Amino acid sequence: MLLSILDFLFTIGGIGVLISIIAFIAMMIFAKRLNPKIILMMIAIFVVTLSVTFTFPSIARSELRAKLSQEIISSTSDGHINRDETVAALKQISYVQGTNSHSLQRFGFTIQTAEEVIYLELARDSNDSKTYWVFYPRYRAGRLNGIGKVRLK
Repeated sequence: MLLSILDFLFTIGGIGVLISIIAFIAMMIFAKRLNPKIILMMIAIFVVTLSVTFTFPSIARSELRAKLSQEIISSTSDGHINRDETVAALKQISYVQGTNSHSLQRFGFTIQTAEEVIYLELARDSNDSKTYWVFYPRYRAGRLNGIGKVRLK
């Protein structure tokens, strides 16, 4: 539930940031002065959007770990990886500090638990061939930003 609210705020915040930029440009061109109320609103939108962007991955990782604590019936992958090893690594997913790398080609990874089907996208890390970025496309914020990384053996 919380992730749905954060995802909604992420979407609204992104739209708000675009509108704020357009409003700022229009203010500078037509009004030739800054309106303090509009500036405060723009700052509030930026702060909320940044807060959601940095909070979402942590909560998504917690939700994913909780869902993976259920009985896992099966897993399928569009990539060539060991599925059992990947599920075990996903149960321990964590935040990994930036390594000046990026994700490569994404592929689907589906996990069937006793209660639901979890669809994730994994992408190999550009610097480390055993590390995979994890994306949670159920939410827009998780589709655009990785929620963590896992390292396979």
